Amino acid sequence: MLLCSRMGVRRFIVEASPSGSKMRAALGSFYSNPQVTLVDSINAAGTWRDEVGLAAPCLAFRGNLVMARSQLRSMLADYAENPSRELHVVSADADHGGSIEVGALGAILQGDGNRAGAIIQASGYLPFALNGRPEDREEAELRLAKSVRVESLETDAVLARLVDRRLSWRLSYRLARTRIMPNHVTLANTVLGFGCAAMLAQTNYWIRLAGAVLFLLSVTLDGVDGELARLRMVESEAGAKLDVVTDNIVHIAIFVGLMVGCYRSSQSPAYLYLLAILLGGFAISGLAVKRALNLTGEHAQRWIGAVERVTGRDFAYLLVVLALLNWLPVFAWGAAFGSWMFGFSLWWLTNRRRENAEARV
Repeated sequence: MLLCSRMGVRRFIVEASPSGSKMRAALGSFYSNPQVTLVDSINAAGTWRDEVGLAAPCLAFRGNLVMARSQLRSMLADYAENPSRELHVVSADADHGGSIEVGALGAILQGDGNRAGAIIQASGYLPFALNGRPEDREEAELRLAKSVRVESLETDAVLARLVDRRLSWRLSYRLARTRIMPNHVTLANTVLGFGCAAMLAQTNYWIRLAGAVLFLLSVTLDGVDGELARLRMVESEAGAKLDVVTDNIVHIAIFVGLMVGCYRSSQSPAYLYLLAILLGGFAISGLAVKRALNLTGEHAQRWIGAVERVTGRDFAYLLVVLALLNWLPVFAWGAAFGSWMFGFSLWWLTNRRRENAEARV
């Protein structure tokens, strides 16, 4: 119900005895919500049917399910594209003890979850039904943790997808069983990022290399706070903003530390000018990314996913390689002018997208 409410669902019909104390305890604050109705049977007549309407699109859950938001979002998108086709997905556990169905309320009530030819076997880890066995809970937790990595594939850069997420979900899975909260991870990772920046500002080769390697570790940890929030279902707009703000601050600190280290090593004032050029490039790139992410219309989601992949933190791998070769000045020059090229290119591409969208209209 919490997942559905975060996706915009506002009316819930729960098949359970309205007088059941266990159900009231399980629903918590949802129980007092006027948009939540408890009924003995959804097939029995009731005023809620007239209020909702048999033609209204409906999500029906059967069984004690563990699922991911991305699955619900995908099913709703598929149904929106073809409302005449009802979807019925059976859970991925060995017993197939649960299901999710999307369709008109009337059709779901009539079919009662047993329509021939409408059943799709779930692929991947979820949804998973808890069927009363002691090991079900641990299996469900593990599957949910694995699915978190899959949910971010559309927005992760290449190396983040291939390397970072394979490590971060395992750490998130273990942290979910502790009292550590996502914001604790965000703040700890920010402190680590500042430490990396201070190390890159040094002149000693080994300290700078260690700073680059630790920043790569910081990049991997950067995904843990979001994964942990989804595992615990405590995602919030404030937490997401904190993550974005601290990421950008750490990025600036890393590049400032890099420029300071290059200046201290060479005593060349060129790096002070490069720092000013870099900060200007960051400003232009930030504005360009904001415009790109605000794009709306057809295929906008795919475009936004591409922008988020490009603006990922895969550059941390290049930073480690160049630090190993003692070529950090090359990275400094490339970043200073590359930020301007990226910003203007993204600005131009966003304009082209908007013009094409307006032409289609």
